[in-house]
Amino acid sequence: MDILTVRASMLPSYADCPRRAVAKQWRRLVENRGFVLRRMQPSAGAAVGTAVHAAAAKMLKEKIETGSTGSAKDGLDAAMEVFREEIKEGAVWDATTPNAQTAETQIGRLSATYHEHVAGELDPIAVEQEWECLLGDGFLLSGHCDVLTREGFIRDLKTGALSRPHHAQLGAYALLARSQRPAIEIRGVVVDFIRRTPKTKPQDAPVSEEYDLNVAENTAFETIQRIKHDLTAFLDNSNPWAFMANPLSMMCRSAYCPAHGTTFCHLGREN
Repeated sequence: MDILTVRASMLPSYADCPRRAVAKQWRRLVENRGFVLRRMQPSAGAAVGTAVHAAAAKMLKEKIETGSTGSAKDGLDAAMEVFREEIKEGAVWDATTPNAQTAETQIGRLSATYHEHVAGELDPIAVEQEWECLLGDGFLLSGHCDVLTREGFIRDLKTGALSRPHHAQLGAYALLARSQRPAIEIRGVVVDFIRRTPKTKPQDAPVSEEYDLNVAENTAFETIQRIKHDLTAFLDNSNPWAFMANPLSMMCRSAYCPAHGTTFCHLGREN
């Protein structure tokens, strides 16, 4: 069996709807078992978030190299390039970000806010650090850590209309850091959240939340064990019910789930 990669970023959504998470992460594997999935476009929130991450990464890499984050405009140029690539084949717009013009305004505000309130306060030693470790049984865990600081903190930037808990993802980063040789000592994990606000409203300041490290690591570990169990069962019998589905999820819509209304999941319905 080929090595199956579990990504740290997929762990929080697995608890919300395992079937959706699997359809997104292992699309080819699902389709190879005879199921047809929807073709997806990036959501407005995801496209904006990816762009702002590019801006933040440029700022922090500049800080590692020169000691300064540079100008917010430098990061914005990188963000816009990434954003236009993300939406070149379309996007799913929403009430907060109804079109590309609004998205570009929001990217500018979010990037400037990160530059002003977060980037200058960090002492980064690694940016977009990729880590991997073998999980056994043919599985591998991988993750891209946004920022590792000199003080031993993992920081993860989140943008969105709503703040959501990401204990499993941050915990996975911490587990990955400890798995390296030599092991990287992690003192804490922090989410820096910046709300994606409508352009007619003032931009909120970032909110930084430190998670309990032990809780985050345990959440990651148990989620990983559940994924391994469920996917192993699916490989054995190709039964979609190896993965629970959650039709009560806010993401149970055709715009956000490649399994919605397909042969892989009959539970979802349009509102």
